[in-house]
Amino acid sequence: MSRIRKEYVDTGKVRFIYKQYAILGPESARGSEATECAAEQDSFWSFHDALFTDMSISLTDDRLIELAEQLELDTEAFSSCLASGRFSDLIAQDRTSIQKLGVRGTPAFLINGIYISGAQPFEVFQEVIEEQLGL
Repeated sequence: MSRIRKEYVDTGKVRFIYKQYAILGPESARGSEATECAAEQDSFWSFHDALFTDMSISLTDDRLIELAEQLELDTEAFSSCLASGRFSDLIAQDRTSIQKLGVRGTPAFLINGIYISGAQPFEVFQEVIEEQLGL
């Protein structure tokens, strides 16, 4: 994702919209909420990437706050955000909208309606993006 962001999103060639698809139960949804809380401190991607670095960790509130601390976020603001549950409706809405598209697993990508399933090499995305951009 970082190369796609660097070459297409950061250059303004592509608009990237990230939807939360928390399908692995309550911990998955809680992790999604935590990324939104991190986003309030401009740390969405660093928090997201840290979560996916070690998929074996338990996504308890304590662990999520510990991760926020490791990333040097304001843990008081982060904890307050997480405790408020203010992103739980957003996470549920994202899940519903993604399911309506027929997506059943992650990661999943739509590029102008072209579905790419699973983790793919950069070149797969590059081919579709450049075709859509007319390059």
